[in-house]
Amino acid sequence: MSSLSPPDEPPNNYWKATTLTHAETQPQPNVVVWEKSTWRDYFVLAKPRITLMILMTVAVAIVFASRILDVSVAPLVWICAMVGTSMVAASASVLNQWYERDRDSKMPRTQKRPLPSGRLTTSEASVFGWLLFVAGITLLYVGTNATAVAVSFATWFIYCWVYTPMKVWSWWNTAVGTLPGALPVMIGWTAAGGSIDSWKAWALTSIVILWQFPHFMAIAWLFKDQYSQAGFRMLTREEPTGLAAGWHAVIPAILLVPLSILVLDPNSIATWMLTVPAVLIASLQSWVAIKFLMQRDNVTAKKLLRTSLLFLPAIFLLVVLRWGLL
Repeated sequence: MSSLSPPDEPPNNYWKATTLTHAETQPQPNVVVWEKSTWRDYFVLAKPRITLMILMTVAVAIVFASRILDVSVAPLVWICAMVGTSMVAASASVLNQWYERDRDSKMPRTQKRPLPSGRLTTSEASVFGWLLFVAGITLLYVGTNATAVAVSFATWFIYCWVYTPMKVWSWWNTAVGTLPGALPVMIGWTAAGGSIDSWKAWALTSIVILWQFPHFMAIAWLFKDQYSQAGFRMLTREEPTGLAAGWHAVIPAILLVPLSILVLDPNSIATWMLTVPAVLIASLQSWVAIKFLMQRDNVTAKKLLRTSLLFLPAIFLLVVLRWGLL
């Protein structure tokens, strides 16, 4: 028998070896998994939940402006304002994480992000962030107006190149960060044709500015040790008893009560029926903030965080109902 002829009875490992060899000739599933994982990491890097909240802010501002200014906003303006702003916002999130990648690796809450974990490289994140910025600004320029583009650029610039580096050298970073956090209101307002010097637009913007103080003071307290370990200069690190953070949460929360009335501008029974819930929600947030001030611990901080997450969508819904329907 020739040595090249197959044996009459294959050895025990023959079929196993044949199966493995056959598998090697098939498309490798781990390549597909890697591709899906990579795109998922880019998606996570863009912080979709924050982007969604910013889109909600822009949409509310457009509805608010269209009624106040008595204008009809074209579908193209809607699309370009929403998509363009989402790209610029995602760019800011990406470049923020690119800048803070080393410090994020020191915090348990951020260690698993795509950059600290090594799932994406710094060059990949940088290119992705800049592409999003250019595409977003271009879309806003094509579909809206120069003022909306300028506000969007200012929002992106302050967040990336003022607020982000400021986090390591001044506890005032939170106050500065509230401005780019709220300026999407002005993007929506100006995209609809509104003037940047309108007090009504700034009243709505101020709601988002003030809301961020109780929200981020709660976060700063809950993660104060991690922020300190990473070298971030948060107020809870500079004044570790939390008394200053408590007051920074209480005063803005209280101011949101009359400001909510001002923005909703009740002038009928129907509009008062929308304003009363706004006052109740704002008052609830104020009370929870006061409890955090009086008893500064993780329990009260978590309650304040949850309440703040309830307040903003609720007040936005009431604004849309007030100015979109009544």
